Amino acid sequence: MKTPELNVSLEHHLLEALNPLSTILPDDLATELSAFISPSSSAVIPYNVLLKISQWSRSPAGLKTLQSSSLDPQSYSMVSLLAGTRTSPEKKFPAYLAKDPQAERRQAADDRKAVSTVINGVLSVAGAGFATWWAGERTGLRLEWRALLATFVALVVAFAEVILYMIWDSRRSTKKTDRAPRIISRDEKLLEDSDKAGTVDATATSSSTDPHHSALRQRPIQSASIPHEKSPE
Repeated sequence: MKTPELNVSLEHHLLEALNPLSTILPDDLATELSAFISPSSSAVIPYNVLLKISQWSRSPAGLKTLQSSSLDPQSYSMVSLLAGTRTSPEKKFPAYLAKDPQAERRQAADDRKAVSTVINGVLSVAGAGFATWWAGERTGLRLEWRALLATFVALVVAFAEVILYMIWDSRRSTKKTDRAPRIISRDEKLLEDSDKAGTVDATATSSSTDPHHSALRQRPIQSASIPHEKSPE
């Protein structure tokens, strides 16, 4: 299976470092490099081309050629060539989905419940076995019978705890699936916001035109404007 070719952004400082190499590189590598540093080329360069240049700069012939051209061989190591560049700038990666703080709190609470459930199950098994051992000792059973009876009761309790834990875990998984976050695009978000704004405006308009609401708002004003009648003397 052929892996897809990895591209690197051709930044300005990288282009300045690669331009002097077009006349001193071997013919095949110079031809391959010229296709990506020409003015009409795209703003990316394959990672494999940079790797070949770095390997050539570390070879004896490459070191000699760079030194004779007054170029620093360390400037053509992979660290120097890739510094300040971006990997696959032409690709469109999916939008980042921020984590919901409430979901993280629910996850932490579920983890604590799972740990406490396991601890309670272990204590239940140990307590059932010890209680059976203690009860067998009080009834006068022999040592081997007490051990067998305590082991049997502990296994029964352990089996019941495992079944209960599996039921609880399956229900928890179902709730997690129901609470899965939904990714909303920008257009859907704008549409929902506009619908909410329209609903609020419609409610405010209906409240302002409703005569009952108007009467309720005007009633204190009217009652305050009516003078009090004097009581007959």
